[in-house]
Amino acid sequence: MKKEIRTVVYDEELRLEAYRFEGIAKAFPNHFHEHYVIGFVEKGQRTLSCRNKDYSRVWECSSF
Repeated sequence: MKKEIRTVVYDEELRLEAYRFEGIAKAFPNHFHEHYVIGFVEKGQRTLSCRNKDYSRVWECSSF
């Protein structure tokens, strides 16, 4: 079983939180945000459910 890694960093000057998740294979409970959220997937699969419709995509990020 792959180890789950969760990293959180807060930048005081930008007032910005950054989260990094690795090896998370379980679903998050239904929720919403009262602020903007930007997600980036380097490698793997992300599934999003919105208004009872599922969206899924597999990513493999290349070097720039």
